[in-house]
Amino acid sequence: MGGESRTTQPKLYINVMEMLVAEEVNRQLAGLPERVAKYVKRAEVETFALNRLPALYASSEKGLQHQYERALHDLKPQIHNAVRQAFAAVQVDP
Repeated sequence: MGGESRTTQPKLYINVMEMLVAEEVNRQLAGLPERVAKYVKRAEVETFALNRLPALYASSEKGLQHQYERALHDLKPQIHNAVRQAFAAVQVDP
């Protein structure tokens, strides 16, 4: 963006919240009627939800496990609600 040249570096970290949101989107998509689910754009649902949740970055396997367990323990209801709201928002305003 902005026309500057960017070099691509291998990613040395991961936002664990992206994994958890993707898992929750899968769960909630499975519960939707097929005629509705086929029109849902996953990327829109996931980005909507991620913009309403804290980022949880990890740069090691141990950190990944810690952040994953922490999020499941502390943030599972918020993740569920953010994804539910995302589905409602994208269905109303695609």
